[in-house]
Amino acid sequence: MEKLQTLGWILIGLVVFIWRMVQKARETTAREQRERRFSRPDASGRPRPVAPGLPATSFEEMLRQMKTQNREAQQPTPADTGEVTPAGRPLPREASPVARSLEKIDRPARSLEQAPQARSLEVPGREARRAATLPRAGQQTQSDYWQREQARPEAAPTLTERLRNPADVRMAFVLGEILQRKF
Repeated sequence: MEKLQTLGWILIGLVVFIWRMVQKARETTAREQRERRFSRPDASGRPRPVAPGLPATSFEEMLRQMKTQNREAQQPTPADTGEVTPAGRPLPREASPVARSLEKIDRPARSLEQAPQARSLEVPGREARRAATLPRAGQQTQSDYWQREQARPEAAPTLTERLRNPADVRMAFVLGEILQRKF
């Protein structure tokens, strides 16, 4: 029952909406008809609107005017042909210079890429080392990089050296802001 009431309200709203749109369209049509100027009715009996600003001349007269304008435009005058200046003197005939290019076309095209070095694929790139000469996992050698790094003592930089380095000064400023908050 409740669904039927809801459906009824939707239909009533739809009918009211359509009725108001039709009324608005009728009012707009009537207002436009009042605003237009009309002349005698056409064959169907409806009044025919008059377009404002139509010329009073006929089509044939306009066609004649256009033809005469076209003929006048096609006939060159002596000033248009370049024979005389507006003062009546003859114009000098000048030929434009021939375009000159600085491009040298007699050179063959050459690639700027480097040619790869020719080498045989049969010859190894470096001499192979025998496994007997390589250090063993259990052996301690003096060429071990990490042992050398741990053995070397680190000298702590002095305060003046740290102040000369901008990265250290920046780090000190950032740490000071983090550790000593004002708020």
